[in-house]
Amino acid sequence: MKKKLLFLLALGHFSCSEIKTASDNPLDYITDTTSISIDLKVDPYTRTLQYLDGDLYWWNANRQTISIFDLSKKTIKKSIKLEQEGPNGLGMPLGFFVVNNDSIYIPTMAYQFALINGEGRKLSQYDYFNDSKLGGVFVSMTRFSNTVQADGNGEYFFLMGDLKNILPSELNEEALKNYPPIFSFNQKKEEFDYLEFKAPKSLLRFNNSIDFGLAATSNSLLLINDQSNTLFEIDFNGFDYKEFTLKSDLIQNFSNEYWNAPRMSQSPSENINLLYKSSINLGVVFDPYNNLLFRFGWPGEDISNDEDAMKFGYTPRYFIISIYDGKDYTLIKELTLPRNTYLSHHYFINEKGLNLFPMHPDNPSFEEDKLVFHTFNFASLR
Repeated sequence: MKKKLLFLLALGHFSCSEIKTASDNPLDYITDTTSISIDLKVDPYTRTLQYLDGDLYWWNANRQTISIFDLSKKTIKKSIKLEQEGPNGLGMPLGFFVVNNDSIYIPTMAYQFALINGEGRKLSQYDYFNDSKLGGVFVSMTRFSNTVQADGNGEYFFLMGDLKNILPSELNEEALKNYPPIFSFNQKKEEFDYLEFKAPKSLLRFNNSIDFGLAATSNSLLLINDQSNTLFEIDFNGFDYKEFTLKSDLIQNFSNEYWNAPRMSQSPSENINLLYKSSINLGVVFDPYNNLLFRFGWPGEDISNDEDAMKFGYTPRYFIISIYDGKDYTLIKELTLPRNTYLSHHYFINEKGLNLFPMHPDNPSFEEDKLVFHTFNFASLR
């Protein structure tokens, strides 16, 4: 009888552990909350943020500064002014990429990839106007995972949106061959070039637009198509790649309805409503500490007429986190985040896990004088 009782107790403990581990409530995975007081010099929303060595770098596009937060002390460490004119002038910055605290790359609207130090002084600038096939510029923005990636050996990688900008009538197999999606910069040679990787013709399923999100592991680039569950793992040399179909039970409603609609005869709100009826990938990020891939997706949903569709276009009211094993990209878990809570384009990975910002403009707990993020740890799901 005693052995039977011990067995039942052990079974009960095991069951409870399993239930906790497999919770469908994303808030159960929050392990920490960080709140940092900010003033009017810091924008509560950003298009580029980056974590590096205990600091969080935050672009204030409205003020053309980069704020650096010391996360251990929960204070603002310093602010870097991005000069527009003069010897340190950058014109119009399009985000940033931090190599270390004294080397920050700034892509600009003037077809330049500039390097500044920790005081904002320009050290170098590299022009790529003649290397851009269709005259497009690259950016480094967290929004839609459009940030600069690096291999650690002086090679930097960017998304070039040539395919997105080609006329629908000209988007075909030949265009896929002519316009590779990944652009690169070799710091040692000081040269720009396109990677050899070409998007396969399977992506012509929705042939009115082809766009991607970009992330990286320690030895490869990860490219996700925004209108499908297709993921590419590309060697840093750009020649070798593998194609994966990410499983999802929640991100399935990909459609071409928006592109086939008479958009010129509709209002902006009607067009945004139509756009968000379909699924779309909002971003992808790799967690090297736990070897996990996070895909952020919008499942597709009608927006009611009494909602501000333009506001919705800035940040969806909720999104899906799909968690994949970093070895073979098999699905581990999918979680639906609570509505009007988190910003879909504000996230970073650190040693503690995935960090999301509950600073949605419709979140009743949102305070403009605080920078707040929740740390989610999903290591128990492996």
